[in-house]
Amino acid sequence: MPLFGKSSTFSENPEVREVEKIVAKEGRADQKNLDHAIKDLSHADKAHNKSIKAAENAAHALDKAVANENKAARAVDKAVHHHETAIADEQNAGKVIETTKQHQERLKQDLEQRKENVEGLRQLKETNDQAREERLADLHGREAAAVEARSNYSPGDRANSVGSVGAAGKPSPTATSAEGAVDTAGPTATGAGGATERGRSA
Repeated sequence: MPLFGKSSTFSENPEVREVEKIVAKEGRADQKNLDHAIKDLSHADKAHNKSIKAAENAAHALDKAVANENKAARAVDKAVHHHETAIADEQNAGKVIETTKQHQERLKQDLEQRKENVEGLRQLKETNDQAREERLADLHGREAAAVEARSNYSPGDRANSVGSVGAAGKPSPTATSAEGAVDTAGPTATGAGGATERGRSA
């Protein structure tokens, strides 16, 4: 006869049969409780395993978040460094521009001074060139006058001049003029003309 199961072979003794029923009922109740407990344990084990997995996932998520935060922090540091570098480059560029402008201004002033100097030298050269041309023209004029005076005078004129002096006691105006032109014909045409006038007045 089974201990806790149903059986049609109960004792013929009513008292024993009643006890057997009670014992069987208690056994079934205990089995039911055990089954529920086992089922609950299985559920609890699954929940525990699930919680462990969730905790592991949370740990992974935390590690990933920490890694992302560190990466972001490095990116921020790098960005800050780049920003500071950009600011420094901007300031240096501003200084370079200012220095370049100052240098450009100095070069501009120097250029203006050189232009003024060149213009002054050009004007001076033009003035000197004009003065030199006038000197050369005057020199060439005097030379031409002297050549002309010499070309107009001949040895016969000098003989006539001497004869006139011997005959009359004083030179004729023509002879004196020619002789004076020869004697006084020098570097200037004005000098030749002046000598002629002096010969005539004598």
